[in-house]
Amino acid sequence: MTDQRPVARRLSRRAGAVGSVLARYGRRGTGMLRRTPFPRPTVRGWTVLAVGLGLVGGGLVASMGVAVSAGLLLVVLVVLGVVAALAVAAPLRASRQAPRVVVQVGEVYRGRVTVRGSGVRFAPRSTLLVREQLDDLFVSTAEAAALVTIGPATPPAVLDVEALAIRRGRGLVGPATVRVEDAFGLLRIDRPVVAAEEVVVVPGSTPMSGLDAGALAGAVSADEGRVGQGGSADDSELRPYRPGDPIRRVHWGQSAKRGVLHVRQTTQAQPPEAVVALDVRREAYQQLGRDDLAELADLGGDQAFEHAVVVAASVARALAARTSRVVLVTDGPGGDVRHNGDAGGLSEVLVGLADVHVRSDARHVTEVLHGVRGRDVHGMTAVVTGHCTAEQAAELVSATNGSSRGVLTTVTAPDPVVRGILDRAGWRVVVVPVPGTTTDGHRR
Repeated sequence: MTDQRPVARRLSRRAGAVGSVLARYGRRGTGMLRRTPFPRPTVRGWTVLAVGLGLVGGGLVASMGVAVSAGLLLVVLVVLGVVAALAVAAPLRASRQAPRVVVQVGEVYRGRVTVRGSGVRFAPRSTLLVREQLDDLFVSTAEAAALVTIGPATPPAVLDVEALAIRRGRGLVGPATVRVEDAFGLLRIDRPVVAAEEVVVVPGSTPMSGLDAGALAGAVSADEGRVGQGGSADDSELRPYRPGDPIRRVHWGQSAKRGVLHVRQTTQAQPPEAVVALDVRREAYQQLGRDDLAELADLGGDQAFEHAVVVAASVARALAARTSRVVLVTDGPGGDVRHNGDAGGLSEVLVGLADVHVRSDARHVTEVLHGVRGRDVHGMTAVVTGHCTAEQAAELVSATNGSSRGVLTTVTAPDPVVRGILDRAGWRVVVVPVPGTTTDGHRR
């Protein structure tokens, strides 16, 4: 009698492997069904379902087998539609590719949504509606929806999205949804396939001709002169000669005096640092010399503040090319907020400008600068505001006393008294008026 135990063990292993595969696919299918909304009947679907149930009920009452059969057929048709819609919607996979999540006002955000169906050979071939939702920070340049076809023998479906950024802030792109319908149009599934993604819209720039880049360059060059950039003979250091040092660097006078060859080692100072302080007080942007109609349209100063944010971004971009570091300082609800940037990347500063809001309870920039100057930055100061009084100008000068040159950038021209205070302190004044306002800038 032969031993049946090896055969039994092989059958047991095969049965265990089959059970493991079935369990794995079962868990995967359950997970896909859990993520898939249940189909909702369309108007046609509700009509067919109501007629089917009515025929079944009427046929049972009237003992009419034909009516019962016709009603059951309609109900089964709806059930089959549910199964078909779930079979298409549950295996769907999708992804979003976007080259960047920070765009500038006026630039176009571009993204791509790729949808893949089931890889099973006998899976149904279906036509789907893919739609990408956009925040109100964007205006779509093309329809953010497309009818695509998926199936086992078709390539992944692609939806290209292009949207123009029109306002600064943090917005959402997505979620991307797919609409699945059965072959008879009785049922519909709207399934989110890609989660929403945050996109930061940073302020744009004002033309540098209006910003007077020469004033910024002059203020920075004054800082560079103070720190001794350029490596003159006065700021050079001497060290003993090492093999390989150029002969032209030998300091013959000091070498003769010391009896050993010494060479010049010039110390190149780093470019200066800069603070961009943005005034977020609402009162600084109200009633800035507009005519009566425009003033009524911007009573809260929101338009003027948005222009000041653009000016601050332009100043930060201009200074980043001339300084080693730029720090954005604003007054936040919980205290002063700082965002650091450098010449190689201003993303943090610009993202900070995307988040600022005008407030009625904000402090003046001089109070914020008292806690920043001398501790974080030792270079120039650029203050962006809507209106500056003589008292505030004197406070600015005292708050930055001992630091290097400063620039006051306003959206209205300051009074001659304010200019005199700032001129005597070595500050430069740049006026970038809000489009549609007067340039004399008297405050009513």
